[in-house]
Amino acid sequence: MCFYSMCVLVVWLAMPSPETQAQESGASLVADILDPRARFTLGRAMKAAAERLARPECQKVLADFRDPSGHTIQERLDRIGDTPRQYLARLTFHEALDRRCQDSARLAFTTVGQREVFICGAQLWRTYPTDPAHVEALIIHEMMHTLGLRENPPSSLEINAGVLKRCW
Repeated sequence: MCFYSMCVLVVWLAMPSPETQAQESGASLVADILDPRARFTLGRAMKAAAERLARPECQKVLADFRDPSGHTIQERLDRIGDTPRQYLARLTFHEALDRRCQDSARLAFTTVGQREVFICGAQLWRTYPTDPAHVEALIIHEMMHTLGLRENPPSSLEINAGVLKRCW
């Protein structure tokens, strides 16, 4: 028998850290997402995107696009030694709190080559119920940017179309 506060402390100490849970489950770190609706939405979209990336047909999208040096995104991923799911799980997501999210059409952005993705929380959770494929494809789209894919060319629409074609 234990007192409530002592039991809570024992359970809390036995729990794996969020980082460990994320690595074990294949989910990315979303701890910086303050809005619980956005955090929940991102978690669902990440899980769905990871499941899609486990399929060989969806993985082909990584060979469809090239970085500025001419290497496919798949070749860049191969150099790292991760599967698409493993790499996706290593990305870190942050809630963007700057002017870029004033554009109501923007759901997320990243700096090419960086493993941090910034989401526009309100737009993300408002879009997901009516168009989950768009949000899930965006996760894969942003992942490819973190692996070196630039935009213009290809345009954002071309990247999304390529992801949807291979993964849906």
